[in-house]
Amino acid sequence: MNFEINFNKRLEKDFFMQATEIVARNLIGKVLVRNINGTYVAAMIVEAEAYLAENDLASHSAVGITNRNRPMFEDGGTIYVYKIYGVHHCVNIVTESKGKGCAVLIRAGEPIFGIEIFRQFRNHINSNKILSGPGNFAKGFNFTLSDNFKTLFTPELFVQDFLHFDEKEIGASPRIGIVKSTDLLLRFYLKNCKSVSAKPKD
Repeated sequence: MNFEINFNKRLEKDFFMQATEIVARNLIGKVLVRNINGTYVAAMIVEAEAYLAENDLASHSAVGITNRNRPMFEDGGTIYVYKIYGVHHCVNIVTESKGKGCAVLIRAGEPIFGIEIFRQFRNHINSNKILSGPGNFAKGFNFTLSDNFKTLFTPELFVQDFLHFDEKEIGASPRIGIVKSTDLLLRFYLKNCKSVSAKPKD
């Protein structure tokens, strides 16, 4: 893919202040860029899930503010990282206005820059699914709990505009691995992309 890292093409705060499901869908084709120890890594987002502030029992915010989910109640464009099974980190991008409690979980990406660094953090795996699955995505980008409350508006961490896909190229399905609010079609993914984490079901 013909991509050049350019901080001037980053997505501004207004993008993340939109309705969460709109942000999740429109993040497909955008590129997450991070500077790790002086070297840039970048991956195109190909799968994302929206977690809403209202009428969504699967959302972490459904129980109100806790020490774990506090970053989720910040302004759009804030990073929210949590740990699952005591092992894997998951990275989310907070959406909408401060106090609402909504975010987009990044489930998968397609590497563009820094493949060797991704492999290093992923125990040198050699696969087109190196950033496939939320735990693998966070691990490849070296996201940890220490990244909570960071924002996407610095030269070290931002989302850059890149590809725009037609509606027919973007799938929507129920979210994966949840037991509540399973009827909501809030998982968005790039169809026919090998980096998507699970078999698509429209």
